[in-house]
Amino acid sequence: MSGLSALWLGPVTTAVGAQSTRDITFDQAGFRNEADVALARWAFDRFDQAGLELPPLSLSFHDDRAACEGNFGYYRSGAPASVDLCGFNWDRFLITPKKTLLHELAHAWAYQALDSETRNRFLDLRGLDTWQDNSVSWKEHGTEHAAEVIAWGLMDEELFLTSISGTESPQLAEAFVLLTGREPLR
Repeated sequence: MSGLSALWLGPVTTAVGAQSTRDITFDQAGFRNEADVALARWAFDRFDQAGLELPPLSLSFHDDRAACEGNFGYYRSGAPASVDLCGFNWDRFLITPKKTLLHELAHAWAYQALDSETRNRFLDLRGLDTWQDNSVSWKEHGTEHAAEVIAWGLMDEELFLTSISGTESPQLAEAFVLLTGREPLR
């Protein structure tokens, strides 16, 4: 069922029996293919290039959507946090898997990086009432807007967001700067 398993360990320079980059160690047991590895490395590199530090997290790819509760991606907070990506035949050059991975990693980043004042300023900017409340539509959650904005700002190609409102480039750029204190990578 699972292909890639990765564990974000913080600064890592070497690892026994694993391939390492500066900040991530990939446990190669269960890798489905090199496309999974390339996609994960690409996404972590985008966060690194933007100066957005991810918390410790596990990352897993799955052939079906069960681990993602029927979705293509799912974030769970915890120590470590976990991100599951489900139901894609992964190809790092397709926009949907790239956007989904950035979106789910953005949840992990936002959970550890944003204080209540920043979340409230973001809600005001986006015209939203709640950060996360399951009694309202997904597209009205501040946490989902934040994940979409971060994914947009980190993407290396044009990304048209249709799942949230306020998706003109200047609006998204202003929201990205409010969340991160940095300009988007675009």
